[in-house]
Amino acid sequence: MEQRLRKLKAKMKRKGLDALLVTDLRNVRYLSGFTGSSAALFVGRRTHFFTDFRYQEQSRKEVSAKAIIHITTKGAAAELVLLPELKQITKIGYEGVHLTCSLLENLKKKLSKAGKFKWVSTANMVEDMRVVKEAEEIALIARAASITDKVFAEILPLIKPGVSEMDLSAEIIYRFMRYTGLPPAFSTIVASGPNSAMPHARPTKRKLRKGDFLTFDMGCQWKGYASDFTRTVVIGKATKKHTEIYNVVLQAQQRAIKGIRANISVKTADALARDYITEKGYGEYFGHSLGHGVGLNVHEAPRLAALGNGKIKSGSVVTVEPGIYLPGWGGVRIEDLVVVTAQGVKILSKSPRNKLVEL
Repeated sequence: MEQRLRKLKAKMKRKGLDALLVTDLRNVRYLSGFTGSSAALFVGRRTHFFTDFRYQEQSRKEVSAKAIIHITTKGAAAELVLLPELKQITKIGYEGVHLTCSLLENLKKKLSKAGKFKWVSTANMVEDMRVVKEAEEIALIARAASITDKVFAEILPLIKPGVSEMDLSAEIIYRFMRYTGLPPAFSTIVASGPNSAMPHARPTKRKLRKGDFLTFDMGCQWKGYASDFTRTVVIGKATKKHTEIYNVVLQAQQRAIKGIRANISVKTADALARDYITEKGYGEYFGHSLGHGVGLNVHEAPRLAALGNGKIKSGSVVTVEPGIYLPGWGGVRIEDLVVVTAQGVKILSKSPRNKLVEL
């Protein structure tokens, strides 16, 4: 935590900020270690952590020793105004994406009693630091991926005609809770038949039928870090069309996995899969980006997309998830988590994908 705070303070100095108010809970966690649901950090010459009575004991156990803990009864603003170092501060940054207008106005009003400050909206001050994962973070994501593989293996024997999407979703959620004590990292997708043509379909009461594609998009949380994983199977015997669509997506993913490495652009990464799918005649049916970063958030930077910007950094953990979606018929997506290095990628998801599974 101390190293992260040092990096943040160096960024603040370059931007001319005397202090930064951090209100996004995942950023608070990244900088302090706190895992609760209500907190803020004020990072200046010293680091101040604010929460309420509910988390008094938890914060003492979790929060970095470098942070001064404040247990508030009237909110963080009422405590902030009492900090003596405000006398040496003129420019305060805040997380513009995460702080509401009403809370900002309240802060300005309360802190006006302590001096005249210039409030500066910032973007991605902490999020940009989170892009490159430390070894401990990668280990936690790998553990989440391993649990997800385990749950998927347990679900496969339950798949048969007559079982509903909602039944399978409930089984997945139960197992994630059983193994992690936490709900899934995001809303579980179980999509069968024509529903599998919707990339973000919600589970319904629809019962599986022979000839259905069945797509699972699922992920768990392990000590705050997420996994993200997708597999598509077929109910009954695969037709020529099933096999063709699946193999195009599989080949596209394999090309991307083989070609992704540190310092290539996110556009280049996306094109590795997209160009192949387009070449095979299905370009118009692959409408989302190739992938995204995963960490404390299930969707974070970088975004591997045709319209994205920047290069992929070594140490990033990203998804590689091409898909083809044919309206009214069905779709295929195959998604794996990978760690990006200078030499290529290390795949964290271990569930088999090299052949369409028939159930």
